[in-house]
Parts: sequence; C-alpha cells; structure tokens
Amino acid sequence: MLLPPVTQLTQAGRPMRNYKQPARYLDLNPEPLRSLDKELLTPITILPRVTLIVRNRLRTAVNSFNLLRQYLYRPSFDPDSFVPTKDLLDSHNSIDTVPLCPLTPPLVHRNETVELLMNWKDSGPSTKSDGEVNRLVNEVLLNPNFTLEDLRGFRAARENRQTDAADEKKPIPGLIQHSSTVIRAMFSSPLASKLHFSPFKLYYRSPSGKEEQVFCEVYDSDAFNDENDKIQRAPVPPDDPGCKREKVVLALMFWSDATHLANFGTAKLWPIYMLLGNLSKYFRSQPNSGACQHIAYIPSLPDSFQDFAANFHQKWGTQKKDILTHCRRELIHAVWKFLLDDEFLHAYRYGMVIKCADGIERRIYPRIFTYSADYPEKVLLATIWDKGLCPCPRCLIAKSKLDQTSTKRDSQFREKNVRIHLLDFVRVARDAIYQRAAKISGKVVNRLLKPTSSVPTLDFEISRILVPDLLHEFELGVWKALFTHLIRVLYAAAPNGSLVAELNKRFRDMPTFGSSAIRRFATNASEMKKLAARDFEDLLQCSIPAFEGLLPEPHNTMVRTLLYRTAEWHAFAKLRLHTESTLNRLEQITTDLGRLMRKFRDVTNSEFATFELPRESQARKRRAKGKEKEGSGNSASQKPKGLNLFTYKWHALADYVRSIRLFGGTDGFSTQLGELAHNLVKRLYGSTNKRDTDCQIAKRYRRHEQARLALERKQLRDRALKTRTEDTGDSDLRYHISASKNRPIDIFTAIRTNKGDPAYDRFLPKLQDHLLGRLKGRDFDADMHEDYTDEDRNSVRFVGEKIYSVQTCRLYYTTYDLQRDSDTVNPQTHPNITHGSPEVEEGAEPYWYARVIGARGVRRMDFLWVRWLGKEHRYDSGSRRALLPKIGFVESTDEFAFSFVDPANVVRGCHLIPAFHEGRTVNLLPVPQSVSRCLNPGDVDDWVNFYVNIFVDRDMFMRYFGGGGIGHLGNSPQPRNEAGQPETETGELEVEVDDGEGSDLEDGGENTAVQLQDIVMNSDEEEDDDVEEDEEEENSEEDGDEEDKEEDDDDDEDDEDEDLLTRPEPDESSDDGGYGSF
Repeated sequence: MLLPPVTQLTQAGRPMRNYKQPARYLDLNPEPLRSLDKELLTPITILPRVTLIVRNRLRTAVNSFNLLRQYLYRPSFDPDSFVPTKDLLDSHNSIDTVPLCPLTPPLVHRNETVELLMNWKDSGPSTKSDGEVNRLVNEVLLNPNFTLEDLRGFRAARENRQTDAADEKKPIPGLIQHSSTVIRAMFSSPLASKLHFSPFKLYYRSPSGKEEQVFCEVYDSDAFNDENDKIQRAPVPPDDPGCKREKVVLALMFWSDATHLANFGTAKLWPIYMLLGNLSKYFRSQPNSGACQHIAYIPSLPDSFQDFAANFHQKWGTQKKDILTHCRRELIHAVWKFLLDDEFLHAYRYGMVIKCADGIERRIYPRIFTYSADYPEKVLLATIWDKGLCPCPRCLIAKSKLDQTSTKRDSQFREKNVRIHLLDFVRVARDAIYQRAAKISGKVVNRLLKPTSSVPTLDFEISRILVPDLLHEFELGVWKALFTHLIRVLYAAAPNGSLVAELNKRFRDMPTFGSSAIRRFATNASEMKKLAARDFEDLLQCSIPAFEGLLPEPHNTMVRTLLYRTAEWHAFAKLRLHTESTLNRLEQITTDLGRLMRKFRDVTNSEFATFELPRESQARKRRAKGKEKEGSGNSASQKPKGLNLFTYKWHALADYVRSIRLFGGTDGFSTQLGELAHNLVKRLYGSTNKRDTDCQIAKRYRRHEQARLALERKQLRDRALKTRTEDTGDSDLRYHISASKNRPIDIFTAIRTNKGDPAYDRFLPKLQDHLLGRLKGRDFDADMHEDYTDEDRNSVRFVGEKIYSVQTCRLYYTTYDLQRDSDTVNPQTHPNITHGSPEVEEGAEPYWYARVIGARGVRRMDFLWVRWLGKEHRYDSGSRRALLPKIGFVESTDEFAFSFVDPANVVRGCHLIPAFHEGRTVNLLPVPQSVSRCLNPGDVDDWVNFYVNIFVDRDMFMRYFGGGGIGHLGNSPQPRNEAGQPETETGELEVEVDDGEGSDLEDGGENTAVQLQDIVMNSDEEEDDDVEEDEEEENSEEDGDEEDKEEDDDDDEDDEDEDLLTRPEPDESSDDGGYGSF
C-alpha cells in the first residue's frame, strides 16, 4: 500500500508551495539580425530559365525574438537595418552613388522672410494656439534670415497666388492628380528613406525549432513576394533595351470615402487617398506623417444636370432614379480612367526609373494592392447593384445563401465562383441603352446582367483588391446588429424595460482603462446615441459581465458563449501581427461563430417575440412617405424584427484570413486610416468661404503640403548638420517612478491613525520582509520570508521615520508585435496590475492580480503596496469553455492579503470588471472604511468577484493565447553574478555608516543604515527636485567612497550591499504595537 507524500509545512502551519523565479519581462527591443556565418550562407543559385532570372536568396539568422527573414532576392537597401550591410546586394558598390540629402528647394516667394511667414501660416492647425504662437516667434521672428524690412508691401492673397502658381503638379481643379506624378513626388519626400524595396517572408522559430510564417506588413506578405517575383520577368522598355537597374514593386493602396465637412448643412467631399505599402504601417497610420496623399476629390453631379437630362431624355419622369444612379457610377469610373492614364499604364508595364533615397536609380513598377472602402463604395467600384441578387463584390454568392458564412460549402463556393467583370455582356447592354434607348433597369439589360447583379458600366478587374472593412462591416455592422438584437431580446424577456435598465446601469458602472482603451459609458448604452465605431468596440469588450445573468438558463450560457466568441474573433481579426497559429485559430473561430450566430438567431426567433426598438420604429416612420408624423406611434405599432444574417457584412467575415495572408494585418488596410485623413480636409474647409469648396480645399491642401515638406526638410538638415547628443531615454526601462518628496508620510503616525484597518496589520514587518528579501537577492515568494527573525527585521530602520507618497507609476513593456508601450497605474483611477506568478505546479495560473493601494519604496528599490486578488475556486476559464478569468479579493483575515511587490515584476496594468450578477459583500473586508478602497473611497463593501478583461486590447489578449505573442517571449530569469547567485540591487542604495566598521546583515550588525523613501510615480518631475536628487546622489557616492576606504580589506564586496543601520530593540513597555520607535 502506497502512502501519500507527507506535506511539508511552513512555520505558520501552511502547506509549502513550489515557486520559480518570476518572469521579469525584460522587454527586449527589436535588434538588427545577425549576419550569417560563412558556412551557413546560402550559395547563389542560378536557375536555368529562358529569361535568365537569377534568384539570389538570403536567409538571416534569428534575433532575440526568434525572428528571421527570408529574401527571394538579396536586398540592396534595408531601411530597418535588420540586414547587416555586408549582406546587402553589392551590385551597386562599383557605382559612385551619393545618397539623396535634404536639399534646400528654390524660394517660392520673393524673399526668405516671406517664405518663413507663409510656411508658418500654411502648416499646423488653422486655429493658432499658444504653441503655434511660440513656433511663430522661435522659428520665424527669431530666425537669423528674417528681416522686417522685407515685409514691406506684403499681401497674403498675393503670396497665396504665387504659391499656387509655383506648384509644378498643376492639379486639375478639384485636386485630380496624375498617379505617376504623385509617385515621383513621394520618392523626393523625407519618407523616401523609409521605403522597403525588397520584400521578404518573416518567420518565427519556436523553442522547439518549428518555424511558422509571420504576417505583419504589406512588404512581407505573400502578394508582395509573388508580384516581386513576376516583375523580374517584365519586358524591357523599348527605349532602354539594355537596362540593368534593379526592378522594384511599388505597392499602391487606395482609400475613398465620402464625408460631411460640417455638422450642419449639406457640404460634403469625396476624397481618394493613396498610401504606399512599401512604407511600414506604423508610419502610414500616423495622420501627420505625410504618408497619405490626396489623389482626387470626386465631384458630384451638379443640380443643373437634372435640367439638362430632363430636356434630353424623353422618359426622364419615369427613369429619373435609374439615370442618376447610372451617371454617378459613370462619373466615378471616369475619374479613375483619368488617374490611371497612359503614363501610368506605361509604368505599369515597363516601370519608371526613379532615383531613390540611397542615390541609386531603380526601375519602379506600380501595382495596386488594396482598395479600402465601405460597402456603398465597393458596390460602385465593382459595378454591381446595391443589395442585388449577388451582393458580394468578391464572389457570386446568392443573397439567399449569405447566412451560411464559414460553412464548408460556403468556403468552396467562394473559391470556385470569384466575381469577374462581364465585359462582353456589359458592352451589349450599353449598346442597348445608348443605341436603342433601352431602359437601364429594363428587361433587356436585366436579362444580361441581373443574374450576377452587374450593371452596364465598363470597369477593370477590381474584385481581388477590395479588402474587408473591419470598422464598417464588423464593428458598425455585425456587432452592432447583434447588440441591437440582444436589446430586443431583453425587451421581450421583460417588456417593462427592467432588464434593459439594469444593462444600462452596469455599463455606466463599468471601470475605465488606459487613456482611451475603455472610455466611460456616460449615456444609456441601449439607446446607442451618437456612438462611433470605437464606442461599439468598447461595448463588445465589456459585454460579457454586463449581460451575465440577465436571461435565464440556458439562454444565459448561450449569450455568454456567443459574446465570448464574438469578442475573440474581433481580437484575432484586429491583430497587427499574425502567425500561422493565430490565422488557423481565427479560421476556426469564424466557423464556430457562424454556427453559434445561426443557432442564436433560430432560438430567439422561436422563443422570444422580438420587435423593433423605439428608435428603429421612429427611424422607419421618418423614412416612410405619407405615414404618421414622427413620434405619434407607440409600442403597438412596432413591427416584429429578428436577427438578419442575410447581409454582405456577415458574409465578409470569412474573407479575413485570406486577406491577411495576402496583404498583412487588417490595421494596414483598415478604413480607419481614411477616416483619420478626413480631419485635414474638414480643417481646411473651415478656412474657405463655403463656395466652390472642392477647389478651395485643393489649393489649401497643396499649400499645406509645401509648408509641411519645407518644415520636414529643415528638420532633416538640422539633424544632418549637428551630432545628436540629447538623451533619448532608456529604451529598456521597465517602469518610471518620480523622486518627488512633496508628500511625506510619517510611518508610525500612519500606523497608529489607521489602527483597526486590516491593510495596516503587520505593515512594518511585511515591509521589512519584502526589503530584506530583495536585498538578499531571494526569489519572489509573495513575501512569505518566514525564516526571517525579529532580529533580522530590527536591523532595518527608516531614517527620519518617513516615506513619501505619489500617485502614478508608468509601466513600460514590449507588445506582442514588438512595439514599446506603457500603462499608467494610479490608485485612484486605474489601480489594478498583473503580476508574474511564481507558482510552478501544473495548472497554476500564469499571472497574479493585485490592486495598488499606494506607492511606497526606498531609493533605487521602489515598491508598490497592494491588496491581492485570488482565483475563484472550482472555476476554470479559457477559450475552450468561453469563460473569462474570475478572481476576487483575498479575505482580510489572511495574513498576506496585503503586501508589497517590486514594480519590475509587474507585467502591466489590467482591466477588472465587477461580476455584477454576483453582487457585493462586506465579508472580504469587514470594516466600513479602509485605505484599500482607494478607487471608490465612499464604498463600505466590495464586489464579490471580478472578471479579468482579456479583450481590453490586443496585447492583453495575446498574453492569454498560446503562451503569449512574439514580443512577450523576452522573459528571462533575474541576472546572476559569477558565483551563480542572483545579483542584488543594494549597490545603488544610499548607505550611512556611523563608526566606519563594516557589519554583516546576517550577523545582526548595529552600525549600518539605509534611507527609505517612497516611490514617486510621476513622470513630470519638478526640475528643482531633479537637481536636489542629483546633489544627494553625488553626496551619497562621496560618502560611500569614504566608507569603503575605512572598511577592512578582508570584507567581501557583496557584504557592502548589505550594510544597514540596526534599529534599537523594541521597548516591550511601549504602546506602539510592537513596531518600535526612534
């Protein structure tokens, strides 16, 4: 008979647990790839082809994140400096190339004084702020080239005309520019040095040695690599048959979207924007980077056109709607025919020679990769009927089959029935309309085009470049429809609106997170008044706890699972960096979501009588003609309405995986970039006289671009002429805490004042244990250093009996997509943190969670005072069960419900949502007031449990998927010294020795001291405080040097870090609770 192993107990009688060294999240920064050793270099392979194409492959070594690049053609230029210089293509080494420098362009205005003034006027915001006035003084008035005498006779209108006349591009009124002209201008801009000319495939090598492809940018996508391979076989231009220049793909990405220019009125603009896929999306996504080029403002049909058409067309009265729709469609395609002119088509076939930023001439082949637009514009571009029999612009799926998204049959149909332009049918239909006066929507045209929802407009093949639109199709489409139907279900379950009122209250009580990740829900969420896409995204990320328990079982479980899968799909679809694993998971979740959504639709249709919401009923009445006036209806007039899955937006969910494989992450082609670009034209509209706005905005945009380029060139020249000596900061910094002493706290006064508060129970011994453990280099074990004696603790005392308190601590971390980001922890607003778990048992949680009460610490040894939260018993979370992690506060009776943590061990802040359905309790902290309730000081109780919102942002989500993202794999143990022991941090402490005699901490010496200070968590430090700190540090270093000279030569160097002034033994007769006094 086997006996169970004997459980080892601690001194306090608790079972001992196994711990590991915490992951300190070193947040390694992306580094240049190491060059391969000579024996690992892939030899140049010359493939025997008729066209004599040589593929000079290059495969880099892995970097610290286990990433490597694989080039089909060895690059000649790498703006990221990932490829070592000696590994670049050396075909240009023999050519005397000179990198392009930011040259000073010729003056547009009559002198440099006017040039400076006009550039200031045309750049920056139209409403000049204090900062803009400061820029006027510093960059213009104080410029040595500024002369007041040169402004005599100055007239702004005349200078504006001179600026417009100097524009070499000569845009057509309404800003319609030739694409080739804009492309050449991009290569002379400051962003030209950041363009990628050689595509590659990015791979991640797991610790097991398995490699999987990574999808992030356009230039590491499959489409770019395939197109780059094709152009190497492109024909040689007739005028340059001996051209040996490097052939490069220029990835063009277009956006178009009509927008209103003002909150009131009918002023609108329909811009077309162009960006380059050769530029990293992290630059493209910055609205002020200059990456977004305005190509055209599509004009509208003038009102006078209707007068002309009425006189020209005999059946205008009956065919007016069809004729106007057809003419608008013809107009937008006429604009595109102008943009894609003969010069562009010649460059498309033979390329265009352009001198690049490195001074080398290359042959550039423009290729259109993506076109981002909402569904109404996709319909116009794809030349199909809006909501016709086949409403998809990419395939020929029937409208009656749209709800079968992600089924096996649906996937097979998409692959076999790709939409193509029916050129022959369209020509026959156009002949019938223009030659035989056939009706545009008549029998003749419908017999030819209606089965495929085509229209009689000539077009080029565009279906393959139309990419999904996450913003409009999912956040404002699928999710908004699902959320609206959930509100209908709640009204059906409780017609008096009590469930909807409870839902609104829960959303109003939802805590915020970050500066803008989760915003406050100020209004009733169910009414959805003036909500943007980001607001619906917040609703989705917080929806699971909000809807929990509102419906009875089994509907509650069904809704919870559906919301979890919807949020999970959204998180995966919005990732900036994908691997094969995440794409496979996204594909599987799409299938699961389709099945769950169809089941939810069928169940709610059969078991709930759902009707239109009041706002839906009122909107329908406003749209109806000859009906009752707005507001006269009541609930009885509301029509039955269910969840509609027969929409293109629902159908498009299955296209995301394919698009990501072809073009990289969805954030690279999201319509959000176009929405952000609208801010500029709206700002320029404010400076017009509201007449002929298209032309005025076009002129002002050109002036703005010239001023921006002049400013950027000046900045480049300034950086090139001087050596950068300024401090760029510590890129490996884990956290920042200010050193302010503005809020001193007397330790023993605070303990006596808060007597009876469990947060202060054994405050000083716990703090001493925490500091001693770190001083001795011990692994984190939740500060359960039970082998420390009172003699060890009494060896530490606080100089001045004070610690110092501040409000904020900024935590820095590397995200899953290898970017640097930060969270700000504030006990009064965002106090929750995620901590690396030291437990190693099977099934142990990867993270611990805590609520920061305050910031306390010592010089160079900062710490956070926290209240711990523990995992809910008998509750298993995860994607398989579709459950969020559930935690709750540790009972205050637990000895270690309150303790201290090292900020370097904190992973990042976290978003905890109360489990509203489980209510509140006083049992966890049975006192009416406590400093631990810093988030809501007026509370007298606590929520029973919280949910960890893993969907709060993409980085947080990836920390719970498959062990974390690629950027999370920089975890490493605490550095160790040559003896194999953990390095201690006490070498940075300020040490004070009374009599010069060394003392060992373990021997309980009495002649050392350490000055304890509080963590100051404010990055905006006062300059005076910084000076004081520098002086103190210099003094402490000098004192330390003198003390070192007085120590015995036999003392070990490690003992120097443990010199502390012993505090006197506590007086047993004192009434200070055993904490001692000074």
